[in-house]
Amino acid sequence: MSPNEAAGRRRAEEFRKEHDLGLAAVKDVFELVHSTTGIDVLSMDAGDEEHGLSMRDPATGRTVIAVATTGNPLRQRTSIAHELGHVLAGDLDRPAGGAPGERTPAEKQADTFARHLLIPLDAVGARVAPGQATVAALSALVQEFEVSPHVAAIQLKETGLIDPDTCQEWSRLTAPMLAAEHGWLSQYRSLVADSTQPRAPQQLMARAVAGYHRGVIGLTELALWYRQEPDELAPELGVPAASEDDVDSDDVWDIDAPLFPPPAL
Repeated sequence: MSPNEAAGRRRAEEFRKEHDLGLAAVKDVFELVHSTTGIDVLSMDAGDEEHGLSMRDPATGRTVIAVATTGNPLRQRTSIAHELGHVLAGDLDRPAGGAPGERTPAEKQADTFARHLLIPLDAVGARVAPGQATVAALSALVQEFEVSPHVAAIQLKETGLIDPDTCQEWSRLTAPMLAAEHGWLSQYRSLVADSTQPRAPQQLMARAVAGYHRGVIGLTELALWYRQEPDELAPELGVPAASEDDVDSDDVWDIDAPLFPPPAL
């Protein structure tokens, strides 16, 4: 492992320790990033070649991570963790280097961070005994930690449980293949259903709901942001559905304030 990759691993292990994650699987990476760092994560429809990016508002210092909706939920999780790796490494404070898609040292370090955040080596060692690394064990790791077979195979190799040739062979397997073969295809399909739907950023939506309650935006507009019908959203907000939205344009709520305001000091 290169010093650059070692730095990514160390940062992931420190993050897990700081936030008491132990060796447990992270089931909701969106929520983990938001609850631990205050960074909003959103998913949106984008081209198949798009995975994720991190953005910082120069006016407020607020950082947002955006990932693409996809039928590959395990890739989406890794993309979020990868972008978090960039943020924690301070990459957003440095000029972007390299051409788009180039595997720069920063990109490789973020990859390593994501891998060790989502499936720590100690967790692999605790679940797979020496000599017991089988395709069934690989499937169990993919299922529990919700990472790709490629990522799980690398971690098995890093722990010395499989050799490089086996790692290369298992990396060609796909999660749907493992899920179908080992009986958890329904779980995988549930993950796909979630990852193909846009997910609104939590802080932005909380601000939008506050605006609705103050009469600044209407129920119809709010429902559009949540991608559902007003009559479906109304009972979830505990308000009666209305055929017409009443919006008070004179409300003193500051509609021009940043959607992602800086954290309170």
